[in-house]
Amino acid sequence: MSTLPSKKILELIDVQQLHPKLELLNVIPKNVAQTTQTVAFDQNWKTLYLLTTNNFPELYHQVTDKLEAKWYKLDTYYTDGDSFAIALEWYQQLATKEQEAQKTYDYRHNVSGHEAIALIKEAYQKIDSYAEGDFINEILRLAFQSWASDVHFQNEEMGVVMRVRKDGILQTVIVFDHAQFQKYLMKIKYIAWVKMNIEAQTQDGRFDFDLTNNGVEVKVDVRVSVMPSLRGESLVLRFLDSSKGMLSFEQLGFEKYQIDKLHRQLKQNYGLILVTGPTGSGKTTTVYSMLNTLNHPSKKIITIEDPVEYELPGIEQSQINEKKWFTFEEGLKGILRHDPDIIMVGEIRTLKSAEMAVNAALTWHLVISTIHTNNAVEALTRLINMWVKPFMLASALNCIIGQRLVRKALHAKTAVADEFTDREIRKTLDVVDHFYPEVKPSYEWSVYRIPNNEETNNTDNYEGREGIFEILEVDSSIKEAIIQGKSSAEILALARQQGFLTIKDDAYLKMIEGKTSLEEIMSVI
Repeated sequence: MSTLPSKKILELIDVQQLHPKLELLNVIPKNVAQTTQTVAFDQNWKTLYLLTTNNFPELYHQVTDKLEAKWYKLDTYYTDGDSFAIALEWYQQLATKEQEAQKTYDYRHNVSGHEAIALIKEAYQKIDSYAEGDFINEILRLAFQSWASDVHFQNEEMGVVMRVRKDGILQTVIVFDHAQFQKYLMKIKYIAWVKMNIEAQTQDGRFDFDLTNNGVEVKVDVRVSVMPSLRGESLVLRFLDSSKGMLSFEQLGFEKYQIDKLHRQLKQNYGLILVTGPTGSGKTTTVYSMLNTLNHPSKKIITIEDPVEYELPGIEQSQINEKKWFTFEEGLKGILRHDPDIIMVGEIRTLKSAEMAVNAALTWHLVISTIHTNNAVEALTRLINMWVKPFMLASALNCIIGQRLVRKALHAKTAVADEFTDREIRKTLDVVDHFYPEVKPSYEWSVYRIPNNEETNNTDNYEGREGIFEILEVDSSIKEAIIQGKSSAEILALARQQGFLTIKDDAYLKMIEGKTSLEEIMSVI
C-alpha cells in the first residue's frame, strides 16, 4: 500500500501528491464518481480508502452502503471541489493505461513466427514476475503462435533446454537452471493429469488451452509425454490444433491431378486406402482431411485412434487404452458390430490389425489407415513381410498415399539446375507432359526457379510447410503383380509405365515453381 496522508482533510497539494492505485478507480465508475464526488484511490486488505467532497451526503452514503454490502471496510478522506477535479483526472490516466495494456495484450496474442520466439525469451528475463502457471501459459501460447508443432524440455548438463520444433527444425529458445525448472515441471505434470510423485517411468497426459488469434477463438489440445533421463525428467509437448484437421487437399499441398485421384478413390464403397510416411510427415492430418471430405449424415464413420488428435463433429471416434485391453484389434471387432460405412484405423502395427483392416475392406467397408514406411511401394512389401496374404491384400487395396513435409522458401531466383538434377527434372516433366496434359506448368521447361542457396540456408528464410505426395492407385495390373510376388522395384517400374509420379517428382515440381529448395528436398527425401 502506498503511504497515506496523516490528516483526513486534504488540500490541493495533498491530492496532487497522492499516488492512487488506478485499477481501484473502477470500484466507483467515473459517472458515479462525478455525480457523488467520491472516488476510491487505495486499498489495504479489505479496507478501501475513499476521497470525497461530502457535498452530496445522501449520494455519498448510497455509494458507501453498496460498498459495505460487498464487505468492504471504508476509510474516508475529505477535500474541496477544486482539489477533487484533480482526482477525476485519474480516470483519464486509467483509460490511457488500459489502452496501452490492451495494445500490449493484442500484440502478444496476435504476434507470430520469430517475433513470438523473441517474446518467450523476453518473458524468461522477467520470470520472477510471473506465477508458475501464468509463465507456463505464456510461453506455451507464444510457442504455438510461433507456428511450432512441439515444445521440448530436455535435461542436459548445462540445464533444462527449451526447444521448439518449427517447420520440422528444432531450435533452442531458453535454458532453465535445473533447480529452477522443477516447479514448472510439477505445474505441467499437474495440469496434464500425470502422477507427480513418479519420476522413473514414462507417462502420457494432455490438457488444453484457449486463445484468441486475430479475432478467432482457437482451442489447442496439448499432448504431454514425460520421460526419465540421466539428469531428471524430460518433456515433450505436442500441439494439436483442431483447425488443422479441417484443411482442404489444396491447403495440404496436393496438386489438382492428385486431388482428382483422391476424390475418385474416396467415392469407392469399399476397399483399403493407406497413408504412409515416417513419423511427423503429416499422415494424420491427411487422414482427417479425407474423413472431413467423406463426412455426411448419410454415412456412418467410426474411428479407432491412439490418441484422438482432432474431434470431428458427426464422426464417432474412440481411443485405444491398452492398460484396459482396448487395442486396435479389440476396437476393430467392436466397430464392425456397429454397422459402419467408413472405418478409420489410426495405425496398422501388427499382423492381426492388418488382417482385420483387410477383411473389413473386403466386406463392403471403406477403410482408411496409416502405416510407417518410406514410400507407397514399400508399404506393399511391409504388409507382405507382416504375413498378410498377398491375394487378400491385392483384393482389398485401393490406393496408397506416400508423403513428406517440406519447408516453403520465402525467396527464389531463376537459375539453371546442375546436370544430374536437370536430367531428373526432365524425366519428371516428360511424365507430366505425357500422362497429365491438363497440368499447365507456370515455368519454362529448360530454366527452373530454384531458391538461392545463400537466401535459404537458414530457418529465417523458410516459413511454413506443405506436403509432397505420391498416390499409387492399385489397378488390376498392380494387383496381379502383388499376387505374383513381384519385388518393390518391379512394381515401381510397372507403376511408372502408367504415369506414377513419386514423392521426389512432386517435390521437383514444387521446387521449379519456387515453392521450396533443392537443399530442403535432399534433406527430407
